[in-house]
Amino acid sequence: MLSQGITAGTSLVLQVLAARTLGLAEFGSFVLLLALLVTAIALYTGWVGDSLAVLDRHEPRTRAGIVTSALAGWMLCFAAAVGTALLLRDGEPATALAFGTMAVLRLAAETVRRLLMARLQFWHLVGNDIVHVTGTVLALVPAAVAGVSLPALFLSMAVGAAAAVFVGVVQLPAAELRQLRAGAANLPAVMSFAAWRSLQAALRPAALLGSRALVALLVSTAAVGMLEAGRLVVAPLQVVINGAGSFLLSNFVAKVRQDAVAAQRLVHRATWLLITGTGVGGVALTLLANPLGTLLTGQAVDPLLVLGWVAYLMVWAAGLPHVTEVVARRMSRHVFLVRLADSALGIVLVAVVTVLSGSVIAVPWLMTCGGIYSAWHVRRLAIRSRREARTA
Repeated sequence: MLSQGITAGTSLVLQVLAARTLGLAEFGSFVLLLALLVTAIALYTGWVGDSLAVLDRHEPRTRAGIVTSALAGWMLCFAAAVGTALLLRDGEPATALAFGTMAVLRLAAETVRRLLMARLQFWHLVGNDIVHVTGTVLALVPAAVAGVSLPALFLSMAVGAAAAVFVGVVQLPAAELRQLRAGAANLPAVMSFAAWRSLQAALRPAALLGSRALVALLVSTAAVGMLEAGRLVVAPLQVVINGAGSFLLSNFVAKVRQDAVAAQRLVHRATWLLITGTGVGGVALTLLANPLGTLLTGQAVDPLLVLGWVAYLMVWAAGLPHVTEVVARRMSRHVFLVRLADSALGIVLVAVVTVLSGSVIAVPWLMTCGGIYSAWHVRRLAIRSRREARTA
């Protein structure tokens, strides 16, 4: 949780800096590119990162399949990042190359993080993330002096990611770094687990990316900046939920192999803690929406927009522990289909209401509608997975 907080805290600082220095329209562009990065990381960690935790990464053929997946992910991410940045920024090569380089380094840093998680070396992970933060902040200093720009922000993020990769490689034992050769022999076996998990993990950030892209297309990039300003107010809650997801998957996998009852208790406790914590924290943040919005972005934020993001996060928190349980039991395809319906419903509602009203306040509320169905259905899947595990 602390590690996730450090990582997300760095992202929050960068977004606040961008919001206060770039202007609302350019901040909207930064948000869209960052949303693309978050989606890419979700796809990558769902495929490569979760494979490292759940599959036998020390088996040579499985390891080769994971290495192949990682290299392919890096190349595809670079191409998508550069292409999207060129399209969004009207052919600015400096922004495109800086964003593409940073995106690949972030994937490499995430690989190291996931290896540390799979080894349950969470304090090493905290140290790695502190290095990431320190490298990013130090690189930001000359950028802040010379004038903050999109390329400068992305290059600062790239420096931090490169530092984290270097330190992470030093932290890992030699056994984790041997025989890192690509190979396709066991790639189908890796794909049978990772493909569905990767798509499922990326659906939520992809849905948010889609909703932001619709707002940019139907209203403006400045409207995207306003939407993100409301989300920044509740960012601390999202940090906790993201950290809980990473912690739960690694710990549930370890517990279920030893004591299925203890693993089930972990899921129940996590569900109620996350719902209660998100609700209480969300009410407090909503009451402070205007002063916090002014502090973070330089302008007041509508409390109703903030409350919409709180509702969205509460539904996410309610379903997250059951999602990790079902994924750990290798039922990723089922979760993907549920989340696909959830995301499709949210995006359709956003498109219809945005066209009719031109307002962004309803966006998080509309995305919540699909999430309610998702949380309910995933809980049913978790109960079913327990029954199947007992009879197996």
